[in-house]
Amino acid sequence: MSHFSKINAVISDEEALKAATTNMGFPLIQNGSCRYYYGTKQADMVIKLPGKYDVALTKQDGSYSVSADLYGQHVEKYVGRDCGLLMQKYAAEKVRIEAFKRSLAVTEATLDNDIILTLTDIDTGGQINVACHIGGKIDLKTTGFPGETCMKFQDLESALGYREEFVPTMEMYQEKPVDGTEQIYNVTE
Repeated sequence: MSHFSKINAVISDEEALKAATTNMGFPLIQNGSCRYYYGTKQADMVIKLPGKYDVALTKQDGSYSVSADLYGQHVEKYVGRDCGLLMQKYAAEKVRIEAFKRSLAVTEATLDNDIILTLTDIDTGGQINVACHIGGKIDLKTTGFPGETCMKFQDLESALGYREEFVPTMEMYQEKPVDGTEQIYNVTE
């Protein structure tokens, strides 16, 4: 079985957040002071940016909300509009961490401003293609998994954020008999 999923990334993993900010060249400070136009504010995590303003992350119910002073587009210059570049980098790091936990091989490419990660299950040869978009939207497609084995990766999807959409593909209705040939079953009969 194979499927498509659309996921909204949610910042919940400090290791992935630290890896993302480090790769972007910004320090991540725990229990830091975030700079705003009107002063400073204490936050659970602070991304220190060059110049006048920073990004604050506040933990609530197991995930972090992001806030920043958007005056003059200073923050936008470093982490993207509405922190979209930060969310994309976080999502890619979270995918890498979750793939490592599941012993999946990872290859990476960049295409049209998207980070494309291909995760390969060594046992089945099946692949999970993940596109991390600016803004934290994630498109995930599984292919090449026999039967319903792709469903074992639902916990990976949950670890990335909130699944907005799940669509099975036609591969779901194909089975491979013992002789290796494919049979297609018509599910409308």
